[in-house]
Amino acid sequence: MNAFPNGTRVFFWGSNGDIKYGVVLSTSRMGDGTQIVVIQLDRAEGNVSLPVSSVSKVN
Repeated sequence: MNAFPNGTRVFFWGSNGDIKYGVVLSTSRMGDGTQIVVIQLDRAEGNVSLPVSSVSKVN
């Protein structure tokens, strides 16, 4: 099951303690079963790939 379909607004905590917002571009699954999400960040900050467990949906 894909918890974050493409286009879903999400957020996560950055390494400096800031909240980062973006939109899901795609998801995939690694060989060990870990689901990875690719997020296009707001403010033209680029894209990041993170484990789904570190991301939350924006309500």
